[in-house]
Amino acid sequence: MESQSKLQIIYPYEEEGTPPHPHCPHGPTLLFKMPTVDGDEQIGAYYACSAHRDKHLCNFYMAVEEVTPKQLTRRYELEEYIAELKKQRRKLKNTHEGDKLHYCLDCNVPLLPEEQSDHSIHEIFRDVSENFMHNPTRFLRPLQNDKVQAQYFFDNRALNFFTNCFLDLGINKVVCIGAPRLHAHLRNTCHYVKSFLLDFDYRMFHFYDDCFAWYNMCNNHFFDDAQRQEFDEFLMCTPTEHIMIFTDPPFGCRTELIAGTLRQITRLYNAINQLPHQPLAIFWIFPYFSEHHVQQEMPHMRMCDYKVNYTNHTSYTNVGEKGRKLGSPVRVFTNIPLELLHLPIEEEYKYCASCQRYTALENRHCVKCNMCPSKNGSTYQHCDLCGCCVKPNYVHCKTCRRCTQAEEHECEMFQANQYCWICLQKGHTEFGCIEWRKHCKHTPFVGCSDKEIICLLCRRRGHNERNCTQRSKYLEEFKFLGSTQVKFKG
Repeated sequence: MESQSKLQIIYPYEEEGTPPHPHCPHGPTLLFKMPTVDGDEQIGAYYACSAHRDKHLCNFYMAVEEVTPKQLTRRYELEEYIAELKKQRRKLKNTHEGDKLHYCLDCNVPLLPEEQSDHSIHEIFRDVSENFMHNPTRFLRPLQNDKVQAQYFFDNRALNFFTNCFLDLGINKVVCIGAPRLHAHLRNTCHYVKSFLLDFDYRMFHFYDDCFAWYNMCNNHFFDDAQRQEFDEFLMCTPTEHIMIFTDPPFGCRTELIAGTLRQITRLYNAINQLPHQPLAIFWIFPYFSEHHVQQEMPHMRMCDYKVNYTNHTSYTNVGEKGRKLGSPVRVFTNIPLELLHLPIEEEYKYCASCQRYTALENRHCVKCNMCPSKNGSTYQHCDLCGCCVKPNYVHCKTCRRCTQAEEHECEMFQANQYCWICLQKGHTEFGCIEWRKHCKHTPFVGCSDKEIICLLCRRRGHNERNCTQRSKYLEEFKFLGSTQVKFKG
């Protein structure tokens, strides 16, 4: 378990029996609180915008003790703004054949020829063809805010991989949350798969009507009730239809918010189709180094080896002079069994008969770990002292009982970010586990030699506490929603 001193963010589950959150213009706010040791009392708790951390974008702030019943019922009306966006959309639909349509990239509005004079000093994308109308991300400026609206668009290989996965799995409906290029790709090239786009980018109003909803993925909020009803209709499925949620959120977004939204949509799907709890297939696009955070919120999610490339981010691709040598760090997290995903051999993936799934070419199977362990695109090596495979440039630190980077390694700072293999709490390694020391006063507290590790639990050589087969003899473990609590026996 992580330390209770961490700032907690409470997702706004607006359901019967749950306390409501006040609204800002971007929908239900989040509750931020710093719990005490017992985890109950809220000290300095407050509500703030779910979409924006920048006060210049949304300055909503309300202390918990300041909330009144009137404020809880207040809703921000956006009807006039939404009506104007739909008006722009109608302008595009009513353009006659042969009329030339332009788009102002500064104002983000479509322009007829006679309207250009009002935008003479702006950058204008001229003569928007029908192809561009159906592929707006091919000419719109990507939004740049990494925490809220950062837009990185999949390259063609990634789009084809996702499409092939949908077809192999029998998916014929996809909810695209923050994935406008995939939405366009499916609508234009894959008529066997229907797509509905949920996106915070209001510009999508100009190009889609019945298959798009202006949406905040951080709190599952629909800005337009009519679009919400259209989405409900999309979720209605016949017995032969199979639906998937595909989300490509900003990488600065908190995982508990995305997980909360995925659970809300799943509940809505079950309610609409009058089903008992039935999980929906999910593809969640996120960096490999966020694996722990994803699985902490959704333990059933597993990381696929496929490296997702983007066209407009040099760090998230292996293409070009600045392309990452080890490939993109972005992966697919999914609740679909990994053995059902066929990774393209022509993109340097292979099938591992031992793991019975496709892996990256450099990801070599380890007989000691009984898995293909690589996460970051390099070929890992097995460390007998750690009892697991590690990155090839790591060296073992006897004090930390971990393999770490050789340069600039500081034991105290490193251990503060580790999870103890005994109590599973963050902030120390096994030698620093105070709780375990209380239970082993009668024996010396030794852990490893230069050539061999000694398990602190059973005192046997050749393995660590994480891999101890007698772990249950000394510890009781209780798992809930990806978090494990340890109780010491005796």
